[in-house]
Amino acid sequence: MEYQIAFTVGIILLALSLFLVYKNVVFLKNSERAKGEVVELKKIHRSTSKPTFKPVFKFVTKDGKVIEHTSISSSNPPSWKVGEKAVYAYKIENPSKGKVVTFFGVFGWSVALACIALPMLVIGGGYYLSQSMLNTIFDNLYH
Repeated sequence: MEYQIAFTVGIILLALSLFLVYKNVVFLKNSERAKGEVVELKKIHRSTSKPTFKPVFKFVTKDGKVIEHTSISSSNPPSWKVGEKAVYAYKIENPSKGKVVTFFGVFGWSVALACIALPMLVIGGGYYLSQSMLNTIFDNLYH
């Protein structure tokens, strides 16, 4: 029963991962680009560990609007440096809801879900394949 659950959850997670890939590719194809840079590293204080840093980006859209985008992830050591250049993809109708164009910035959730889904599919699917092969072998031996 556990293998059936693992296989089913694996299929669902893989489908969700593929949907997110599709959604992000469509977003990138239909979005505008703006060049910008890191203007600040926000220090995030944690009570039990060292502080982490979130990059704050400043971009100028094609129509001259200035967008300030703070990353949702933080790290220690910082993954970006002040002054480092970046590309920002955005929809014209809502430029503040864009994404910094990096592999994990765009496809991070898709990769994470696929990394969980694939082992579940291999384990759950492998169980069913081995059971059917073993049943065939034992049926041939005892009949």
